[in-house]
Amino acid sequence: AASDVYRRQTGPGKAIHGMPLGYPMGPEDLLVGENGEPLRIDKAFSWDAPLSVHGLMHMVVANAWEGDPYRVDTLFMYMANMAWNSSMNTSETMRMLSDKDPDTGEYRIPFIVYCDAYASEMVAYADLVLADTTYLERWDCISLLDRPIGSAHGPGDSIRQPVLTPDRDVRPFQDVLIELGARLGLPAFVREDGSPRYPGGYPDYMTNHERKPGIGPLAGWRGADGKDAGKGAPNPDQLDRYVRNGCFWHFELPPEQHYFKHANQAYLETATRMGFLDKPEPVILQLYVEPLQKFRLAARGHGAVVPPADKRQRVETYFDPLPFWYPPLEEEGLDEGAFPLHAVTQRPMPMYHSWGSQNAWLRQILARNSLYIARSTAEALDLADGDWAWVTSPTGRIRVPVQLMDGVEPGTVWTWNAIGKRSGAWNLSTDAPEGTKGFLLNHLISELLPERNGYRHSNADPVTGQAAWYDLRVRVEKASPKERAETMPRFPAQAMPPGVEPPPAILRTGAVFRPTSRGVRS
Repeated sequence: AASDVYRRQTGPGKAIHGMPLGYPMGPEDLLVGENGEPLRIDKAFSWDAPLSVHGLMHMVVANAWEGDPYRVDTLFMYMANMAWNSSMNTSETMRMLSDKDPDTGEYRIPFIVYCDAYASEMVAYADLVLADTTYLERWDCISLLDRPIGSAHGPGDSIRQPVLTPDRDVRPFQDVLIELGARLGLPAFVREDGSPRYPGGYPDYMTNHERKPGIGPLAGWRGADGKDAGKGAPNPDQLDRYVRNGCFWHFELPPEQHYFKHANQAYLETATRMGFLDKPEPVILQLYVEPLQKFRLAARGHGAVVPPADKRQRVETYFDPLPFWYPPLEEEGLDEGAFPLHAVTQRPMPMYHSWGSQNAWLRQILARNSLYIARSTAEALDLADGDWAWVTSPTGRIRVPVQLMDGVEPGTVWTWNAIGKRSGAWNLSTDAPEGTKGFLLNHLISELLPERNGYRHSNADPVTGQAAWYDLRVRVEKASPKERAETMPRFPAQAMPPGVEPPPAILRTGAVFRPTSRGVRS
């Protein structure tokens, strides 16, 4: 079983046998102990969420605080703003991050290491902060092994190259990880003599790392002469070729390979030559998903690995091999009359997580957000454009500005995520609109489902563990005109890290591009 291999191959001085994420094809692949208990802090690949190939990041802080399934001595995170817009139940999560054990006086999460390029809300909770570069100051790889830029017309990938030299004490986190791997002596990062395998850092890794023979992070201009595509030996000039081609590579498939790729023999042969497939065999698209049926049979007592008794009904119900609809789990036992509206949140298209919000130009149009409500729904609630309203869920209550929008489904309200900031964070002034006019729906969303049979599961899909951000139900009520026109809840302003200069009152970003007669060069 995978759990046996995990126990044999992990521990002090040992490297795990493969990637920490996988794809279980049956109960025997789960990462669980002898009694079916989770072995990962987020409970991924356990009976709580067996096919959680992306993990359950939204549960890490809560589980570490609770000590379930075990206590941690160090929590290490990279650009995961769990003290604000990346967590559910944000107010409670902030409390957990700084909570102490009353018996010992020690923090329940003893030591937090955090890497970020910005002074986000999470930085204030870290014991050790590793300052990262921005995307303009480092090499990056948009790889076919992750989230490439390909299309139906052919595969593609790309890179970023640094266009600025950092003017402060920062390092690309990719370089940090590669150096840590070498210092720890991990086999993938050292040579036979113990010397670093990638002394040139991430550019060296992008060029020379091979996931398996001939397959690396970048698919373009492979081979010693750069003539191979997809699969080929490392090319020392590969990054130069990307730069000369505008930092991207694209392979144009012939027209006859554009369609029915799962069963198109010509495409399957091309995909095999390029290393996308091991054999030119049809890719079977399963409507009846056999691995799900294996889990359901395990819940019925079949096979050597079966779920604990208290998990069997859950697995039996949701691991149906055929698609089916069921009500959101968060609505079990919920009085829908008290919370008649659905509420959803999404990030603005110009922003990648919350990093893009620090663009001086974007801040002029995305420094605040509103709760968007259908006109008919708003009129029934006596709400007009610009009014303020209270939004309440079973978890919390927030005060927000309202904007009417004809295109919204009448039973749903929505807003942008990651616009609202905690006062003082991100090196913004304490009266910045992000802190007074911006808000999060996250305060209203619980990270745990209602208790059932003495246990509270993660507020997530029971099969994949994907966080249920879209299952929220709320009620909206008009705020009193006497109330302040500020978003709620509000928290004490965060102090900036030592040595950080306060922001200028007036930003002159881009002034250098103006003609001298129209503005001041800066």
